[in-house]
Amino acid sequence: MNRDERRAKGYSVPAGQVLEALEVDPPQGLSEEAVRSRMETYGPNRLREVKTRSAWQILLDQFKSMVIIVLVLAGAVAFSFQHWAEGIAIAAVLLVNAGLGFVTEWKAVRSMEALREIGGDTIRVRRAGEEREIAAEELVPGDIIVLDSGDLAPADVRLIEANNIRVNESALTGESVPVLKQVDPVADDAPLADRTCMLFKGTTVNEGSGEGVVTATGMDTELGHISELAGSAEKEATPLQKRLNRLGRRLAWITVGIAAAIAGAGLLAGQDPARMIETAIALGVAAIPEGLPIVATIALARGMYLMARRNALIHKLPAVETLGATRVIFTDKTGTLTENRMTLRRVITPDGDFTLDE
Repeated sequence: MNRDERRAKGYSVPAGQVLEALEVDPPQGLSEEAVRSRMETYGPNRLREVKTRSAWQILLDQFKSMVIIVLVLAGAVAFSFQHWAEGIAIAAVLLVNAGLGFVTEWKAVRSMEALREIGGDTIRVRRAGEEREIAAEELVPGDIIVLDSGDLAPADVRLIEANNIRVNESALTGESVPVLKQVDPVADDAPLADRTCMLFKGTTVNEGSGEGVVTATGMDTELGHISELAGSAEKEATPLQKRLNRLGRRLAWITVGIAAAIAGAGLLAGQDPARMIETAIALGVAAIPEGLPIVATIALARGMYLMARRNALIHKLPAVETLGATRVIFTDKTGTLTENRMTLRRVITPDGDFTLDE
């Protein structure tokens, strides 16, 4: 096993080998020159920030629904034929709908940005033979850190000294009971939850004290890998968005059909072509349910408001409906949510057990 492998799989080899691979002496820690060199190689110890939506993007998103597009076209046609009342009514509905959605989502974005700025954790580190307190983002692989009860693990750390350390890993593994940590290596194929000689970024020291060497920082940590997977997940339309888009397409075809039928019937009856076309368009515009988008937006905004009162933030307004449409949630014994791939195989009831076919 070479040095990079010993660092990457520090949980399966003795702590001495990890220290050797990272070229660090625990009593001395890294030198300032080594810190600068490794900072250039690995970068700051922080997760990659997901690009937040700008105000213009949030505003544009309010007009991406098929129903809204149909309303925009209907409003444009109404104004072009000088049907001022219908055009102004549609424009008012569009503005109110966009305003409600924009304000609600903008507040959520600002709240999440404020949460990200709360960070700024510090950690005790030993460098050049001196113990000092630095910002967590200044850590590099090979840093020797000192841990006490209440500390938040600032990176992935291989323990080299442990005094009854118990760590809350629920943020990473879902295990609600604090895990007792030790310095002995574990099996090479040990799953994440069983790597008891490691502390992972984002977990909390509940009790005890000890020392460890940083083995991974930033996006190279286990939490960083999870963040990367979450960022690359495909984005799907919510059930409400799908239904509204289907409705919008149907309305568009129905409106075009009505307009064509009226115009055709009038022309066959010998009516003035210009008048019949204007009448057909007016009937088509009248067939559009202008109130539907604003009713849906108000309902979603109300749901987001109620969840905010319970300290739950919703990034996008339609996500409220997705949660409302949820009927069954599969979790393991610790309450960890799955990735929507669990399959029900067996049902246990007082009357007996039932096995389900695939």
